[in-house]
Amino acid sequence: MAQPSGSWEGSVVADEDIERLIRIRRIPAGVEARAPVGEVVPQPEPGERVVFSSHFERGFGLPASAFFSHFLDFVGLQPHHLPANAFVTLNCYVAFCEGYAGLWPDVDFWSRLFYIKAQTTDGHLRACGAASLYSRPSTPFPKIPTVDSVKKWQTTLFYMKNENPTFYWVNLPEFTLEPPTKLNWGHCYKPTDPEAEVNMLWALLRTYVTEERLTATDVLCCYADRRVLPLQARAHKICHMSGRFYPTRTSKLELSAAAVARRVNFISQAKLPDNWQWGMIPLNRDDPPPLKFARLVAEDGNLAEKVWTPDHADLADLAAGDGESPEAAEQAAEGHADPPTSLQSKEEAGPTAAAPLRVTPLSVRPPAASSSAPKGRKRTTAQIEAVLSTTGAWLTWEV
Repeated sequence: MAQPSGSWEGSVVADEDIERLIRIRRIPAGVEARAPVGEVVPQPEPGERVVFSSHFERGFGLPASAFFSHFLDFVGLQPHHLPANAFVTLNCYVAFCEGYAGLWPDVDFWSRLFYIKAQTTDGHLRACGAASLYSRPSTPFPKIPTVDSVKKWQTTLFYMKNENPTFYWVNLPEFTLEPPTKLNWGHCYKPTDPEAEVNMLWALLRTYVTEERLTATDVLCCYADRRVLPLQARAHKICHMSGRFYPTRTSKLELSAAAVARRVNFISQAKLPDNWQWGMIPLNRDDPPPLKFARLVAEDGNLAEKVWTPDHADLADLAAGDGESPEAAEQAAEGHADPPTSLQSKEEAGPTAAAPLRVTPLSVRPPAASSSAPKGRKRTTAQIEAVLSTTGAWLTWEV
């Protein structure tokens, strides 16, 4: 007998699937991960969180970003409440905020552009995928060509937790089987002041779409081409990135236009040709965002006077040059890129089936204080940002 839509159906994830996510840098050091052992409904051990490889394949990474953690807290959701397509929508929103407006994303502007629609079966919220994300009518945000449905995404679940509970490397809410309470699902921030940031962002977005030719494929290609995970905590915004050795990239390998197209077409229905072109190129360190928002100054200071640390490339990287083997390029296009040469010698021996999987090292700020919110309490944006800062959960991958 077929299970109702959105039911738990166990997991197909094996150790090698988790190892691949480690290799392509979705999971950082300081995190233990394990595959389920036959249970249909998740049975996490104390301290463990339930995550899904289908989400990781669509731009999610750990530690979860301040925006994503705040978003989950604000609307009372957990990762299993969001279908795989929702991560593509969230990533595109983050890519616009960081790559084109120059701001860290926030929930207020998101609520002006998108809304949450409850997904039910027989009148009850689904156990998995209870909250789908949709664009609001008349929004200027380009319509993201998401796939109709990612079948069986909930069967890609596995568990992870912080190796040391003092250090908060996961940044996700405690797992519960309870359905969401629809907290703030009707929120749509519309201030009357025309100079309010949300209204200025709305006007900027509309100008970009109508006059600068910003398209949905631009925001999709933005994070695919820059090799970043929008929902992962990172030290810098997309608009601050430089070349292929930039430390928050997940790989030093540059992707060809055809490889970017294959990645985008895998997670969407964009149907990009191999020779696609930008409608509007994202901002970068040499083309920074204009000072349109007060928050931009508060976040970045005076970029004209900022001294950037040069991108680091070790001798092995330089010897490899820009043209890696065709096999490596093809693997990278499908998300199978190995760590940079400088990391490969540091990998630990392969884990046994009985032990949690460990991960390759990365360069981060040294961990410090504990960060988890008291049970039943929500973390504010400021608290989340303080957590990520003090625990070192701002990823700068070692290259």
